Amino acid sequence: MSSTTDRRRDERGQILVIFAGSLVLIMAIAALVFDVGQNLLDRRTEQNVSDAAALAGARYVQGAGYVYHGLCAAAPGGMPAVNVACDVAADSGYVDGQGGRTVRVDLPPIAPSSFSGLPGYIEVQVGTTRASFFAGILGITSQNTGALGVATNASDIALPYSLLALSPNCAAAKITGSTGTTVVTNGTVHVDSACATNPGAIQLSGSGVLTAPECDVVGLIIAQGGAHNNCTTAPAGVLVSGDPLKDLPPPPHPTGAPIPVLPLNGGPIPNGCPGGGSPATDAVPKACAFSAGGTAGKVYRLYPGNYPGGISTSKATLYLDPGLYWIGGGGLQIQSDGKVISKLSTDNSGDAPSGGILIYNSVDPVPSTGCSGAGCYGPISINGGGGSTPTLALLPIQTTLYKNMVIFVDRAAATGGGTDIVLNGDDSNLSVTGTIYAPTASLQFNGGDSDVLSAQIITYDFVVNGSGAALTIGYNPGNLFHVTGVGLVQ
Repeated sequence: MSSTTDRRRDERGQILVIFAGSLVLIMAIAALVFDVGQNLLDRRTEQNVSDAAALAGARYVQGAGYVYHGLCAAAPGGMPAVNVACDVAADSGYVDGQGGRTVRVDLPPIAPSSFSGLPGYIEVQVGTTRASFFAGILGITSQNTGALGVATNASDIALPYSLLALSPNCAAAKITGSTGTTVVTNGTVHVDSACATNPGAIQLSGSGVLTAPECDVVGLIIAQGGAHNNCTTAPAGVLVSGDPLKDLPPPPHPTGAPIPVLPLNGGPIPNGCPGGGSPATDAVPKACAFSAGGTAGKVYRLYPGNYPGGISTSKATLYLDPGLYWIGGGGLQIQSDGKVISKLSTDNSGDAPSGGILIYNSVDPVPSTGCSGAGCYGPISINGGGGSTPTLALLPIQTTLYKNMVIFVDRAAATGGGTDIVLNGDDSNLSVTGTIYAPTASLQFNGGDSDVLSAQIITYDFVVNGSGAALTIGYNPGNLFHVTGVGLVQ
């Protein structure tokens, strides 16, 4: 009998241990159900409040001659965009500084927001701190939740970047050169790469130098050897921007053949060109090439439209009449003494550009891989050297949806690693204004000369390489592609 009683006493002791352990598990489940559940509800409410407040403030951002970065409790009067946003949050029960709640307004948003510095944008952050229900038993005494909303009434603004590299890979922006290669810009440099190991998101090597007022880099800027990072500011915690123009549709394929090429001072029209003996078609692409001896030193006017097989010149000067140039394979190539200049119809002399164009470098009609011949996708390139002085002088188109865009590379182009846009500065004359949009393409600037581009470059990755090359990228918002939009963006 005593043996049976002892066993029962042992079993009662085990049940107490199991119950105590189960009680901890029950409390953990209760914390999950009550505290986490309440957090999800709070987070949803905060998102609704921040969105509504941002939308309300966005009505007043146009023409606002003020900035504000701080809590609603400290916001002065006379700032309608800020004051209205705070009032809407308060009307929803979120009064800054009361009940563990905070409401912050940033006009314009600041890093790490991908809309940092953009005029016409407002960001509202709402947060709550409350006591835990059951999680306190586990040592978690309080719960913190928050949400933010970004809204815009940006009816006509330029993106703040001089250079935006979208690649997630290391060395998404690379500046290198044996005797000093410099890139100077008065606009923001933004690199989406999160690479935090050698060579970094931005790689500076071989005496390469980058000078910019702000470098927003998700990863690191790594300077090696004699290289220098002269970015005035480089905020921490920068977010990936992503392609800001991802919803911009590609230009429509032109119908019909372009107007025949017009010789301005005599000279033959090459066979592959409009007006030539056998002009290119989508079915039979041919390069419109000004490379034969008879075109040397001659001046021609080309007109907008479809160029299956591309355009190239090594001897002649080509004036491009204002409009869209759809390059269906072959690319645009300028070599030796060739010149490509965008010109108004009334301007038939000199190397200064005067009219706006858009070059759409398409993979259509033939895929960019696994093909050969004139219809294959080709780069936009300018190559000097050897005493020749090729010229590329372009102003951006001033009509249609693409106003102030000068180059648009087909998104179907192979992502990175190619030679999509190659600007070789040695002995070349470069003058390009407007937005260069190549979201899946690589842009390379090579050479040892000094060049100035009044352009905005949105590309997959970016390389500046040379010996003593100096590239200055001027940021002038009035000459760049503008975005439009009213409503929530985040």
